[in-house]
Amino acid sequence: MTSGDYEAAVRMVAPARALYVPVILGTVRKGRMSLPVARVVLAELSRRPDIETELIDLARLPLRVDDAGEATKDAGFSEKMSRSDALVLVSPEYNHGYSGLLKHVLDSCLKEYVHKAVGVVGVSAGPFGGSRGIEDLLPVLRELGLAAIFWDVNFSTVQNAFDESGALRDQAYLPRIDKFLGELVWMATTLRHGREQVAMPQAESPMRCPKCGAEMNHHAEKVLQAVDVADRSSVDPALGGVVEELHSCPACGANASRRASACG
Repeated sequence: MTSGDYEAAVRMVAPARALYVPVILGTVRKGRMSLPVARVVLAELSRRPDIETELIDLARLPLRVDDAGEATKDAGFSEKMSRSDALVLVSPEYNHGYSGLLKHVLDSCLKEYVHKAVGVVGVSAGPFGGSRGIEDLLPVLRELGLAAIFWDVNFSTVQNAFDESGALRDQAYLPRIDKFLGELVWMATTLRHGREQVAMPQAESPMRCPKCGAEMNHHAEKVLQAVDVADRSSVDPALGGVVEELHSCPACGANASRRASACG
């Protein structure tokens, strides 16, 4: 392959817009050792071209705890999840499981996640690097509509991995993070193409993008619970919920949805 062929191939697969891949710090505990882990992953992600990223700290989210599920949705967090192409979850292991507050926050959204990539960075004070918590988390991510990559990063005995200033002592973690992020970016790029270009069969008229007016791509359907009384008339009796169509715009990347029952 000549250099010209290689450059042409790169242009074919490179995203036209930067991928937005936020890093979610999945704990609010005081003295959390997951924070330097999240910062290292964020720094490595920031070095990659065509990537936009930021740290989303659960401790700074104004999420209600007097209810659960989409009833607690925070507009700012929801917007970031809708705009994202992939997520990195930094998930410490507590008592053989993941953080309860991480589950509470993830459950506040649903359609925002569908057909997007996710990778998990496990953290633990013991020798297993959060692997048991990751195993418990994977079925949750699948139900939310996320596609988990097969690479994890496991920070074991994390209290020894960083010095007093938060600098990484063990540089062997860096090539592992690189492999992890390489797979995540590949999956994010592929799934974005699918969301925006590969359509489900659709008998109804195409949805127009609310931002730019372009024709959107209908890439998924998700069954949602009928939370409000007004939603109950839209429940599909065979599926037991309200069917929501999910659409992505190939022109600007915006995401939108509509009730399938309202269009039929």
